[in-house]
Amino acid sequence: MDRWLNHPTIAKLVALALALLMWAVVHYNPETTPNTVASTAKQKTLTLNVQPYGMDESNFVLTELNPSSVTIRVSAPNAALFAKTENYKLQVDLRPLGAGTHRVEIDEVLPRGVDLIEMEPSTVQVTLVALKTKEYEVEVVTEGNPAKGFQAGTPIVKPSNKVHVTLPDNMMDQVASVRASISVEGEQEMIKNKGVKLAAYDKNGKVIENAKLEPAVVEVEVPITSPFKTVPVQFRLMGHMPQGLSIASFKPDVEQATVYGPQDALDKLEFLHAEFSLDGLSSSGKYTIPLKIDPPLIEVSPVQIEVTVEVVLSETRTLEGLPIVFNGLGEGLDVKIVDPASGVADIVVQGAPSILGSLEPGDVDVYVDLSGRGPGTHTLQLNVNLERFMEQVGGTNSITVEIASVPDVDAVPDDGAETGQGEGESPSEPALR
Repeated sequence: MDRWLNHPTIAKLVALALALLMWAVVHYNPETTPNTVASTAKQKTLTLNVQPYGMDESNFVLTELNPSSVTIRVSAPNAALFAKTENYKLQVDLRPLGAGTHRVEIDEVLPRGVDLIEMEPSTVQVTLVALKTKEYEVEVVTEGNPAKGFQAGTPIVKPSNKVHVTLPDNMMDQVASVRASISVEGEQEMIKNKGVKLAAYDKNGKVIENAKLEPAVVEVEVPITSPFKTVPVQFRLMGHMPQGLSIASFKPDVEQATVYGPQDALDKLEFLHAEFSLDGLSSSGKYTIPLKIDPPLIEVSPVQIEVTVEVVLSETRTLEGLPIVFNGLGEGLDVKIVDPASGVADIVVQGAPSILGSLEPGDVDVYVDLSGRGPGTHTLQLNVNLERFMEQVGGTNSITVEIASVPDVDAVPDDGAETGQGEGESPSEPALR
Protein backbone atom coordinates (compact mmCIF):
# COMPACT_ATOMS: atom_id res chain seq x y z
CA MET A 1 0.00 0.00 0.00
CA ASP A 2 2.87 2.34 0.93
CA ARG A 3 4.61 1.52 -2.36
CA TRP A 4 1.41 2.36 -4.29
CA LEU A 5 0.89 5.70 -2.51
CA ASN A 6 4.50 6.66 -3.00
CA HIS A 7 4.32 6.01 -6.74
CA PRO A 8 4.80 9.37 -8.67
CA THR A 9 1.97 8.79 -11.08
CA ILE A 10 -0.50 8.06 -8.32
CA ALA A 11 0.53 11.24 -6.48
CA LYS A 12 -0.05 13.29 -9.62
CA LEU A 13 -3.54 11.84 -10.13
CA VAL A 14 -4.54 12.58 -6.52
CA ALA A 15 -3.31 16.19 -6.84
CA LEU A 16 -5.34 16.65 -10.05
CA ALA A 17 -8.48 15.28 -8.39
CA LEU A 18 -8.13 17.63 -5.44
CA ALA A 19 -7.68 20.63 -7.79
CA LEU A 20 -10.82 19.76 -9.76
CA LEU A 21 -12.81 19.36 -6.56
CA MET A 22 -11.78 22.78 -5.28
CA TRP A 23 -12.66 24.46 -8.64
CA ALA A 24 -16.16 22.89 -8.62
CA VAL A 25 -16.83 24.09 -5.07
CA VAL A 26 -15.90 27.68 -5.95
CA HIS A 27 -18.11 27.77 -9.10
CA TYR A 28 -21.09 25.83 -7.76
CA ASN A 29 -24.55 27.60 -8.61
CA PRO A 30 -27.46 26.48 -6.40
CA GLU A 31 -29.98 27.67 -9.04
CA THR A 32 -28.73 25.10 -11.53
CA THR A 33 -28.84 21.35 -11.45
CA PRO A 34 -26.09 19.69 -9.47
CA ASN A 35 -24.27 18.75 -12.65
CA THR A 36 -24.40 22.31 -14.18
CA VAL A 37 -21.63 24.79 -13.62
CA ALA A 38 -22.64 28.51 -13.46
CA SER A 39 -21.43 30.76 -16.23
CA THR A 40 -20.16 34.30 -15.85
CA ALA A 41 -23.00 36.90 -14.94
CA LYS A 42 -24.61 38.78 -17.90
CA GLN A 43 -25.99 42.37 -18.03
CA LYS A 44 -28.76 44.00 -20.07
CA THR A 45 -30.30 47.49 -20.41
CA LEU A 46 -34.14 47.73 -20.74
CA THR A 47 -36.54 50.63 -21.23
CA LEU A 48 -39.90 49.92 -19.54
CA ASN A 49 -43.18 51.79 -19.16
CA VAL A 50 -44.10 52.90 -15.65
CA GLN A 51 -47.41 51.40 -14.54
CA PRO A 52 -49.50 53.34 -11.96
CA TYR A 53 -51.90 51.39 -9.75
CA GLY A 54 -54.22 51.85 -6.79
CA MET A 55 -55.80 55.21 -7.80
CA ASP A 56 -59.42 55.82 -6.71
CA GLU A 57 -60.89 56.21 -10.18
CA SER A 58 -64.25 57.29 -8.83
CA ASN A 59 -62.74 60.44 -7.33
CA PHE A 60 -59.53 61.20 -9.23
CA VAL A 61 -58.03 61.18 -12.69
CA LEU A 62 -54.30 60.88 -13.48
CA THR A 63 -53.32 63.83 -15.68
CA GLU A 64 -49.50 63.57 -15.45
CA LEU A 65 -46.99 60.71 -15.25
CA ASN A 66 -43.51 62.07 -15.95
CA PRO A 67 -41.50 60.29 -17.16
CA SER A 68 -43.80 57.57 -18.45
CA SER A 69 -40.92 55.19 -19.19
CA VAL A 70 -37.63 54.49 -17.37
CA THR A 71 -34.34 52.79 -18.31
CA ILE A 72 -32.95 50.07 -16.05
CA ARG A 73 -29.78 47.93 -16.13
CA VAL A 74 -30.04 44.40 -14.79
CA SER A 75 -27.79 41.39 -14.43
CA ALA A 76 -28.38 37.65 -14.41
CA PRO A 77 -26.17 34.59 -14.43
CA ASN A 78 -28.01 33.25 -17.47
CA ALA A 79 -28.83 35.34 -20.54
CA ALA A 80 -32.00 33.29 -21.07
CA LEU A 81 -33.58 35.08 -18.07
CA PHE A 82 -33.69 38.31 -20.10
CA ALA A 83 -35.95 36.86 -22.80
CA LYS A 84 -39.44 37.48 -21.35
CA THR A 85 -39.69 41.24 -20.85
CA GLU A 86 -43.35 40.98 -19.74
CA ASN A 87 -42.04 39.63 -16.46
CA TYR A 88 -40.38 42.99 -15.76
CA LYS A 89 -42.58 45.64 -14.16
CA LEU A 90 -41.99 49.17 -12.93
CA GLN A 91 -44.86 50.37 -10.74
CA VAL A 92 -45.90 53.42 -8.72
CA ASP A 93 -48.47 53.13 -5.93
CA LEU A 94 -51.09 55.90 -6.03
CA ARG A 95 -53.25 54.64 -3.16
CA PRO A 96 -52.02 57.07 -0.49
CA LEU A 97 -52.14 60.11 -2.77
CA GLY A 98 -54.76 62.87 -2.96
CA ALA A 99 -55.35 65.66 -5.45
CA GLY A 100 -52.20 67.52 -6.46
CA THR A 101 -48.68 66.89 -7.83
CA HIS A 102 -46.46 64.29 -6.13
CA ARG A 103 -42.99 62.72 -6.49
CA VAL A 104 -43.31 58.93 -6.14
CA GLU A 105 -40.70 56.17 -5.80
CA ILE A 106 -40.71 53.48 -8.50
CA ASP A 107 -41.05 49.88 -7.34
CA GLU A 108 -39.47 47.22 -9.58
CA VAL A 109 -40.75 43.69 -10.03
CA LEU A 110 -38.04 41.52 -11.64
CA PRO A 111 -37.92 37.86 -12.64
CA ARG A 112 -36.27 35.41 -10.28
CA GLY A 113 -32.55 35.39 -10.70
CA VAL A 114 -32.37 38.88 -12.15
CA ASP A 115 -30.82 41.71 -10.11
CA LEU A 116 -31.26 45.47 -10.54
CA ILE A 117 -27.99 47.27 -11.06
CA GLU A 118 -29.24 50.76 -11.89
CA MET A 119 -32.54 52.66 -12.55
CA GLU A 120 -32.61 56.15 -13.99
CA PRO A 121 -34.64 57.98 -12.80
CA SER A 122 -35.87 56.17 -9.72
CA THR A 123 -38.86 58.46 -9.14
CA VAL A 124 -41.66 59.90 -11.30
CA GLN A 125 -43.85 62.96 -10.98
CA VAL A 126 -47.61 62.30 -10.93
CA THR A 127 -50.53 64.74 -10.86
CA LEU A 128 -54.00 63.73 -9.68
CA VAL A 129 -57.05 65.94 -10.36
CA ALA A 130 -60.29 65.55 -8.44
CA LEU A 131 -63.33 64.52 -10.47
CA LYS A 132 -66.58 66.51 -10.44
CA THR A 133 -70.08 65.35 -11.41
CA LYS A 134 -72.82 67.66 -12.65
CA GLU A 135 -76.34 67.09 -13.97
CA TYR A 136 -77.37 68.26 -17.45
CA GLU A 137 -80.50 68.05 -19.57
CA VAL A 138 -80.30 65.88 -22.66
CA GLU A 139 -80.90 67.56 -26.02
CA VAL A 140 -81.96 65.26 -28.87
CA VAL A 141 -81.47 66.59 -32.41
CA THR A 142 -83.40 65.08 -35.32
CA GLU A 143 -81.60 64.58 -38.62
CA GLY A 144 -83.20 64.33 -42.05
CA ASN A 145 -86.85 64.75 -43.05
CA PRO A 146 -89.85 62.45 -42.55
CA ALA A 147 -91.84 61.18 -45.53
CA LYS A 148 -93.65 63.80 -47.60
CA GLY A 149 -96.65 65.23 -45.77
CA PHE A 150 -95.38 64.16 -42.33
CA GLN A 151 -93.74 66.12 -39.52
CA ALA A 152 -91.38 65.13 -36.71
CA GLY A 153 -92.52 66.09 -33.24
CA THR A 154 -90.46 66.84 -30.13
CA PRO A 155 -88.26 63.86 -29.16
CA ILE A 156 -89.08 62.21 -25.82
CA VAL A 157 -86.14 60.89 -23.77
CA LYS A 158 -86.57 57.81 -21.54
CA PRO A 159 -86.26 57.02 -18.70
CA SER A 160 -85.33 60.65 -18.02
CA ASN A 161 -83.92 63.62 -19.87
CA LYS A 162 -81.29 64.11 -17.14
CA VAL A 163 -77.70 62.84 -17.41
CA HIS A 164 -74.73 63.06 -15.04
CA VAL A 165 -71.42 64.18 -16.54
CA THR A 166 -68.15 63.44 -14.73
CA LEU A 167 -64.97 65.34 -15.63
CA PRO A 168 -61.88 66.70 -13.93
CA ASP A 169 -62.85 69.71 -11.87
CA ASN A 170 -60.84 72.06 -14.06
CA MET A 171 -62.66 70.89 -17.23
CA MET A 172 -66.30 70.96 -16.09
CA ASP A 173 -66.82 74.54 -17.30
CA GLN A 174 -66.10 73.39 -20.86
CA VAL A 175 -69.40 71.48 -21.07
CA ALA A 176 -71.94 73.50 -23.06
CA SER A 177 -74.48 70.75 -23.80
CA VAL A 178 -75.15 67.02 -23.76
CA ARG A 179 -76.68 65.85 -27.03
CA ALA A 180 -77.66 62.88 -29.10
CA SER A 181 -78.87 62.72 -32.68
CA ILE A 182 -81.51 60.51 -34.27
CA SER A 183 -82.47 60.14 -37.92
CA VAL A 184 -86.10 60.67 -38.99
CA GLU A 185 -85.37 60.40 -42.72
CA GLY A 186 -88.36 58.96 -44.61
CA GLU A 187 -90.25 57.98 -41.43
CA GLN A 188 -94.06 57.73 -41.48
CA GLU A 189 -94.67 56.30 -38.00
CA MET A 190 -93.52 57.11 -34.48
CA ILE A 191 -89.95 56.08 -33.74
CA LYS A 192 -90.16 54.04 -30.52
CA ASN A 193 -87.49 53.09 -27.98
CA LYS A 194 -84.50 53.86 -30.21
CA GLY A 195 -81.23 53.70 -28.29
CA VAL A 196 -78.93 56.66 -28.93
CA LYS A 197 -75.46 57.40 -27.56
CA LEU A 198 -74.92 60.62 -25.63
CA ALA A 199 -71.90 62.91 -25.87
CA ALA A 200 -70.83 66.08 -24.09
CA TYR A 201 -70.01 69.08 -26.30
CA ASP A 202 -68.10 72.29 -25.72
CA LYS A 203 -69.25 75.73 -26.90
CA ASN A 204 -67.62 75.14 -30.31
CA GLY A 205 -69.62 71.98 -30.88
CA LYS A 206 -66.69 69.63 -30.35
CA VAL A 207 -67.02 66.37 -28.41
CA ILE A 208 -65.30 66.33 -25.01
CA GLU A 209 -63.69 62.92 -25.36
CA ASN A 210 -62.83 62.14 -21.74
CA ALA A 211 -66.26 63.02 -20.32
CA LYS A 212 -67.92 60.13 -18.50
CA LEU A 213 -71.71 60.11 -18.88
CA GLU A 214 -74.22 58.23 -16.77
CA PRO A 215 -76.26 56.95 -18.49
CA ALA A 216 -74.18 56.86 -21.67
CA VAL A 217 -77.14 55.64 -23.78
CA VAL A 218 -80.81 56.66 -23.57
CA GLU A 219 -83.97 55.55 -25.33
CA VAL A 220 -85.73 58.09 -27.53
CA GLU A 221 -89.21 58.28 -29.02
CA VAL A 222 -90.00 60.70 -31.84
CA PRO A 223 -93.65 61.34 -32.80
CA ILE A 224 -94.10 61.35 -36.58
CA THR A 225 -97.37 63.00 -37.52
CA SER A 226 -99.13 64.39 -40.51
CA PRO A 227 -99.43 68.21 -40.72
CA PHE A 228 -101.73 69.69 -38.09
CA LYS A 229 -103.43 72.93 -37.19
CA THR A 230 -104.97 74.17 -33.95
CA VAL A 231 -108.29 75.93 -34.48
CA PRO A 232 -111.04 77.29 -32.19
CA VAL A 233 -114.14 75.20 -31.58
CA GLN A 234 -117.49 76.84 -32.32
CA PHE A 235 -120.47 75.34 -30.55
CA ARG A 236 -123.74 75.05 -32.40
CA LEU A 237 -126.77 74.90 -30.10
CA MET A 238 -129.37 72.79 -31.83
CA GLY A 239 -133.09 72.59 -30.96
CA HIS A 240 -134.87 74.34 -28.09
CA MET A 241 -134.74 74.17 -24.31
CA PRO A 242 -137.72 72.59 -22.55
CA GLN A 243 -140.49 75.05 -21.67
CA GLY A 244 -139.59 77.31 -18.76
CA LEU A 245 -135.86 76.44 -18.67
CA SER A 246 -132.80 78.34 -19.89
CA ILE A 247 -129.03 78.00 -19.84
CA ALA A 248 -127.28 80.31 -17.38
CA SER A 249 -123.70 79.23 -18.23
CA PHE A 250 -121.94 76.98 -20.74
CA LYS A 251 -118.30 76.24 -19.97
CA PRO A 252 -116.25 73.84 -22.16
CA ASP A 253 -113.11 72.29 -20.69
CA VAL A 254 -111.19 73.26 -23.85
CA GLU A 255 -112.00 75.74 -26.57
CA GLN A 256 -109.49 74.62 -29.20
CA ALA A 257 -108.77 71.40 -31.06
CA THR A 258 -105.84 70.11 -33.11
CA VAL A 259 -106.76 68.75 -36.52
CA TYR A 260 -104.48 66.52 -38.64
CA GLY A 261 -104.63 66.15 -42.39
CA PRO A 262 -103.28 67.35 -45.74
CA GLN A 263 -101.78 70.82 -45.60
CA ASP A 264 -104.07 72.23 -48.30
CA ALA A 265 -107.16 71.14 -46.35
CA LEU A 266 -105.75 72.61 -43.13
CA ASP A 267 -105.10 75.93 -44.85
CA LYS A 268 -108.84 76.25 -45.55
CA LEU A 269 -109.88 75.30 -42.01
CA GLU A 270 -110.62 78.27 -39.74
CA PHE A 271 -112.66 76.64 -36.97
CA LEU A 272 -114.29 73.36 -35.98
CA HIS A 273 -118.02 72.97 -35.34
CA ALA A 274 -119.37 71.06 -32.34
CA GLU A 275 -123.12 70.49 -32.11
CA PHE A 276 -124.94 70.43 -28.79
CA SER A 277 -128.62 69.53 -28.62
CA LEU A 278 -130.83 71.59 -26.32
CA ASP A 279 -133.82 69.28 -26.76
CA GLY A 280 -134.56 67.53 -23.49
CA LEU A 281 -131.83 69.42 -21.57
CA SER A 282 -133.55 69.67 -18.20
CA SER A 283 -130.77 69.68 -15.58
CA SER A 284 -127.34 71.08 -14.86
CA GLY A 285 -124.28 68.87 -15.22
CA LYS A 286 -121.37 67.81 -17.40
CA TYR A 287 -122.07 66.76 -20.96
CA THR A 288 -119.80 65.24 -23.59
CA ILE A 289 -119.73 66.65 -27.11
CA PRO A 290 -117.94 64.57 -29.78
CA LEU A 291 -115.81 66.42 -32.31
CA LYS A 292 -116.29 65.38 -35.92
CA ILE A 293 -114.16 65.97 -38.99
CA ASP A 294 -114.73 65.29 -42.66
CA PRO A 295 -112.28 63.84 -45.20
CA PRO A 296 -109.63 64.56 -46.24
CA LEU A 297 -108.96 65.50 -42.60
CA ILE A 298 -107.82 62.36 -40.81
CA GLU A 299 -107.69 63.00 -37.05
CA VAL A 300 -108.74 65.45 -34.35
CA SER A 301 -107.49 65.82 -30.80
CA PRO A 302 -109.23 65.77 -28.43
CA VAL A 303 -111.95 63.58 -29.94
CA GLN A 304 -114.52 64.96 -27.52
CA ILE A 305 -115.06 67.96 -25.27
CA GLU A 306 -116.74 68.11 -21.89
CA VAL A 307 -118.95 71.11 -21.13
CA THR A 308 -120.40 72.13 -17.80
CA VAL A 309 -123.93 73.43 -18.28
CA GLU A 310 -126.01 75.30 -15.70
CA VAL A 311 -129.76 75.06 -16.30
CA VAL A 312 -132.12 77.44 -14.45
CA LEU A 313 -135.75 78.52 -14.55
CA SER A 314 -136.40 81.05 -17.30
CA GLU A 315 -137.58 84.62 -17.00
CA THR A 316 -138.85 86.97 -19.70
CA ARG A 317 -138.08 90.57 -20.44
CA THR A 318 -139.72 93.03 -22.86
CA LEU A 319 -137.53 95.24 -25.02
CA GLU A 320 -139.44 98.15 -26.51
CA GLY A 321 -138.62 100.68 -29.20
CA LEU A 322 -135.80 98.76 -30.86
CA PRO A 323 -134.76 100.49 -34.12
CA ILE A 324 -135.04 98.36 -37.25
CA VAL A 325 -132.11 98.28 -39.66
CA PHE A 326 -132.55 97.49 -43.36
CA ASN A 327 -129.92 95.44 -45.18
CA GLY A 328 -129.61 94.91 -48.92
CA LEU A 329 -131.79 97.80 -50.16
CA GLY A 330 -131.22 98.24 -53.90
CA GLU A 331 -129.69 101.40 -55.35
CA GLY A 332 -132.23 104.12 -56.24
CA LEU A 333 -134.83 102.71 -53.85
CA ASP A 334 -136.35 104.08 -50.68
CA VAL A 335 -138.17 102.19 -47.94
CA LYS A 336 -140.56 103.08 -45.13
CA ILE A 337 -142.28 101.01 -42.53
CA VAL A 338 -146.02 100.59 -42.89
CA ASP A 339 -146.58 98.20 -39.99
CA PRO A 340 -145.93 98.62 -37.14
CA ALA A 341 -146.91 102.23 -37.38
CA SER A 342 -144.39 103.20 -34.70
CA GLY A 343 -141.57 102.12 -37.00
CA VAL A 344 -139.81 100.31 -34.16
CA ALA A 345 -139.94 96.79 -32.79
CA ASP A 346 -141.09 95.55 -29.44
CA ILE A 347 -139.91 92.04 -28.58
CA VAL A 348 -140.14 89.69 -25.62
CA VAL A 349 -137.04 87.60 -24.83
CA GLN A 350 -136.59 84.61 -22.55
CA GLY A 351 -133.45 83.50 -20.75
CA ALA A 352 -131.68 83.01 -17.46
CA PRO A 353 -132.25 85.84 -14.97
CA SER A 354 -128.51 86.59 -14.75
CA ILE A 355 -128.23 87.00 -18.52
CA LEU A 356 -131.40 89.08 -18.91
CA GLY A 357 -130.34 91.32 -16.06
CA SER A 358 -127.10 92.24 -17.80
CA LEU A 359 -128.76 93.48 -21.01
CA GLU A 360 -127.92 97.05 -22.03
CA PRO A 361 -129.37 99.29 -24.81
CA GLY A 362 -127.69 98.31 -28.05
CA ASP A 363 -127.05 94.69 -27.04
CA VAL A 364 -129.90 93.50 -29.28
CA ASP A 365 -129.90 94.12 -33.05
CA VAL A 366 -133.08 94.01 -35.15
CA TYR A 367 -132.83 93.93 -38.93
CA VAL A 368 -134.71 93.09 -42.10
CA ASP A 369 -133.12 91.72 -45.28
CA LEU A 370 -134.35 93.57 -48.39
CA SER A 371 -132.03 91.83 -50.83
CA GLY A 372 -133.79 91.37 -54.21
CA ARG A 373 -136.87 93.36 -53.19
CA GLY A 374 -138.19 95.88 -55.69
CA PRO A 375 -140.78 98.64 -55.43
CA GLY A 376 -144.02 97.63 -53.73
CA THR A 377 -145.37 96.53 -50.37
CA HIS A 378 -143.66 93.59 -48.65
CA THR A 379 -144.26 91.74 -45.42
CA LEU A 380 -140.91 90.44 -44.18
CA GLN A 381 -139.56 88.36 -41.32
CA LEU A 382 -137.89 90.35 -38.54
CA ASN A 383 -134.44 89.06 -37.60
CA VAL A 384 -133.28 89.53 -34.04
CA ASN A 385 -129.66 89.08 -32.93
CA LEU A 386 -129.81 88.08 -29.27
CA GLU A 387 -127.21 87.36 -26.68
CA ARG A 388 -126.23 83.71 -26.34
CA PHE A 389 -128.74 81.47 -24.56
CA MET A 390 -131.64 83.93 -25.09
CA GLU A 391 -134.56 83.48 -27.46
CA GLN A 392 -137.45 85.59 -28.65
CA VAL A 393 -140.77 84.34 -27.31
CA GLY A 394 -143.08 87.19 -28.29
CA GLY A 395 -143.47 90.70 -29.68
CA THR A 396 -142.85 91.87 -33.21
CA ASN A 397 -142.05 88.98 -35.52
CA SER A 398 -142.57 90.60 -38.94
CA ILE A 399 -143.03 94.04 -40.47
CA THR A 400 -144.65 95.46 -43.58
CA VAL A 401 -142.61 97.88 -45.64
CA GLU A 402 -143.20 99.93 -48.74
CA ILE A 403 -140.34 100.21 -51.21
CA ALA A 404 -140.43 102.98 -53.79
CA SER A 405 -138.10 104.36 -56.42
CA VAL A 406 -136.35 107.60 -55.59
CA PRO A 407 -137.54 110.19 -58.18
CA ASP A 408 -134.30 112.13 -58.36
CA VAL A 409 -131.23 109.98 -58.08
CA ASP A 410 -129.11 113.09 -57.51
CA ALA A 411 -131.21 114.21 -54.54
CA VAL A 412 -129.95 113.75 -51.03
CA PRO A 413 -131.17 110.34 -49.80
CA ASP A 414 -133.96 110.34 -47.26
CA ASP A 415 -132.38 109.60 -43.88
CA GLY A 416 -135.47 107.64 -42.96
CA ALA A 417 -134.50 104.93 -45.49
CA GLU A 418 -131.51 104.01 -43.37
CA THR A 419 -133.34 103.91 -40.08
CA GLY A 420 -136.77 102.76 -41.13
CA GLN A 421 -138.36 106.08 -40.03
CA GLY A 422 -140.64 108.20 -42.19
CA GLU A 423 -139.83 111.76 -43.08
CA GLY A 424 -140.05 114.05 -40.09
CA GLU A 425 -139.80 111.12 -37.68
CA SER A 426 -136.91 110.49 -35.37
CA PRO A 427 -136.12 107.14 -33.71
CA SER A 428 -136.61 106.96 -30.02
CA GLU A 429 -134.21 105.30 -27.57
CA PRO A 430 -135.21 101.64 -27.08
CA ALA A 431 -136.76 100.86 -23.74
CA LEU A 432 -135.72 97.79 -21.77
CA ARG A 433 -138.16 96.41 -19.28
